[in-house]
Amino acid sequence: MTVVTKVCPSCQNTLSCSETNCWCQDFPAVMPMDSTQSCLCKKCLASEVKKVIRDKMQALTPQTIKQIQSLGKPEKLIEGIDYHFNDQGFLVFSGWYLLRQGKCCNNGCTNCPYPKKIKK
Repeated sequence: MTVVTKVCPSCQNTLSCSETNCWCQDFPAVMPMDSTQSCLCKKCLASEVKKVIRDKMQALTPQTIKQIQSLGKPEKLIEGIDYHFNDQGFLVFSGWYLLRQGKCCNNGCTNCPYPKKIKK
């Protein structure tokens, strides 16, 4: 496994990157890869991915929902993207994560992006 040291073009910090099994592969594939650009560090990549996700979640359409769901369930959860901890210390899944699950679990999740069922 070859490890390469690179410089983040956004913050100028150095980072180590493995061309075969890099940490960046844990992030959802929501941004196009640009082979002419250097890799972003973990902090800058997380920030950029969060922006893309926020934009997609603010403008949910049937098409964007399908695009999100086509990514499948995440292999590894990323704090700040897939979940956060609330003031009581409980793990709270994001709407983004819940959409990637593919359907509503009917547990009344705080950030449920699915339409609420009407009880009769």
